[in-house]
Amino acid sequence: MAPVKVTMEVGTDGVAVITIFNPPVNALAIPIIAGLKEKWTEATMRNDVKAIVLTGNGGRFSGGFDINVFQKVHANGDTSQMPDVSVDLVVNTMEDGKKPAVAAIEGLALGGGLELALGCHARIAAPRAQLGLPELSLGVMPGFGGTQRLPRLIGLSKAVELMMTSEPIMSEEGKKLGLIDAVVPSSELLKVSRQWALDIAERHKPWMRSLHKTDKIGSLSEAHEILKVAREQVKQTAKNMPQHLACIEVIEEGIIHGGYNGVLKEAKVFKDLVLSDTSKGLVHIFFSQRATSKVPNVTGIGLKPRTVKKVAVIGGGLMGSGIATALALSNTIVILKEINSEFLQKGMKAIEETYEDVSYITANVSGLVARKKLPQDKADKALSMVKGALDYSDFKDVDMVIEAVIENVPLKQKIFSEIEKVCPPHCILATNTSTIDLNIIGENTTSKDRIIGAHFFSPAHIMPLLEIVRTEKTSAQAILDLMAVGKAIKKVPVVVGNCTGFAVNRTFFPYSQGAHILVNLGVDVFRIDTQIASFGLPMGPFQ
Repeated sequence: MAPVKVTMEVGTDGVAVITIFNPPVNALAIPIIAGLKEKWTEATMRNDVKAIVLTGNGGRFSGGFDINVFQKVHANGDTSQMPDVSVDLVVNTMEDGKKPAVAAIEGLALGGGLELALGCHARIAAPRAQLGLPELSLGVMPGFGGTQRLPRLIGLSKAVELMMTSEPIMSEEGKKLGLIDAVVPSSELLKVSRQWALDIAERHKPWMRSLHKTDKIGSLSEAHEILKVAREQVKQTAKNMPQHLACIEVIEEGIIHGGYNGVLKEAKVFKDLVLSDTSKGLVHIFFSQRATSKVPNVTGIGLKPRTVKKVAVIGGGLMGSGIATALALSNTIVILKEINSEFLQKGMKAIEETYEDVSYITANVSGLVARKKLPQDKADKALSMVKGALDYSDFKDVDMVIEAVIENVPLKQKIFSEIEKVCPPHCILATNTSTIDLNIIGENTTSKDRIIGAHFFSPAHIMPLLEIVRTEKTSAQAILDLMAVGKAIKKVPVVVGNCTGFAVNRTFFPYSQGAHILVNLGVDVFRIDTQIASFGLPMGPFQ
């Protein structure tokens, strides 16, 4: 493992290049933060240093604060393990330092990584670098000054949007918004950043401290209205997430009382949020999702996933059309098979309406266009990837079949017997069943090593979970291939065993039964749904 360190090289031009080394994403671990302060202090004191450039090793600036520290804090409740980065490093050492600093951003600058860049006096980025503050998705909020500096650089409305959604933007958009000063080729990134830093030192370019900017915030009345709307939206979309309202309050503090006061409040509220149950739960999910990519005797044994270019989906109903949509959106060729032309037409229409008709409850592609989630050209391309079929003639060269018909054992057994005969030998034979034993489904086949469960959740083109169900005979290669497909279509693939209800329904069945028992004991159904919604689920069992 490469050493975690911060290095500094001073060139003949008088620019100190400070580089973060912590692969793979240059996370801001405690030693990195200490190293940054040490090198920055040294650069400030050296007479041969005129300016500073901050960058990351390996084509990435920084993926943000080391989330492993959150786990330690959650285990012992000791927030003193969290370094005081916002004031001690970013304000005092970097932003208010005596020598100008430029952030040279490549790959990504997320969370604390972007906040370090905001503390510099200019930001130069390579093309398509990702920029964002996703902390709310972990139950916390930006804690290195991001709540104050981002609104001052790009305007309050856009800054609130980026923080509330946790969605990154590309460096090209960042340039238009004022977050990035210049976008240059990767080969020119350090050269341009060095010269930019020297130009600031020699007063040829402005020495801009973003915490002191006020021109993009607008008037107090305008800011009040923007934050009022944001609060109302949060109450609808994240009513059980305390970090959203807390973040808005901290932003407001800075607007009313000044950026420095905002930074001080941000640091205090950040530590309070770290100890919240919400943060504990979301951090647990963060690490759990990453753990799903490591499966004993499947990953890490030298196998590589095979390319899946063409997939057949059997059944064009609610689930089948959603699965076909998800595949098509990832540039996979899809054959959608139905038993007659009427059902096929309905299935193809459902896919098309997903892109265009937002009013259709299972709207896949067209609904995404209407909500501006998908550009029209990409929608057209996705639709062109799907071909309808009434027989198995197009199955001769598919890499995977996903059966998504009704939960009928004889029907599923018949389908698997048929597709085994017509599909190529390498083709994975998957079923979207939610409860039926895979051994029963594949009882009449000889290719039991290729039979696997691909259990999607409705609507399949939106819901992120994909249960991959393996039997004792399912090959490691088939599991690995389906995991790769799941990731390609932006799902979280979770490998589970072949048992009644698999993983999700083993949880859902007693949950649902418990609700019905309460009703039979006389509890009002609306009260039950209200309590479940208050707990944090999007809707109650009866709704």
